[in-house]
Amino acid sequence: MIPANQVLIVIRFAYGTVLMLAPEAVLSKLAGAPVDRRTMLFARLLAARELLQAELARRHRSRGAQLAGAGVDAIHAASMLALAAADPARRRPARRNAATAAAWATAGLAGLYRRSAG
Repeated sequence: MIPANQVLIVIRFAYGTVLMLAPEAVLSKLAGAPVDRRTMLFARLLAARELLQAELARRHRSRGAQLAGAGVDAIHAASMLALAAADPARRRPARRNAATAAAWATAGLAGLYRRSAG
């Protein structure tokens, strides 16, 4: 059986890759409408961060590294909630992105709990 943290790394690599290669397709689904160039640029920056975070998680599997990754995801979720509150035009995709980032943070913390309990 493949450990859950390795599965999450693979999923994060896939998510980052899809977002990097096809940001318009992903974002237009989330937004329910076409997206502008600025939004696609930020999506590619997010994709690069996701890919970097996946690679760091692959290389550094310590408790501290996993906690740092969960922290980065939690900060991202909070920033997307702030964007949703500040910009009605971006509210829907920002809330969905916040939910995704919160799920990543939760999964990272759950992995820490499983490691310490197991």
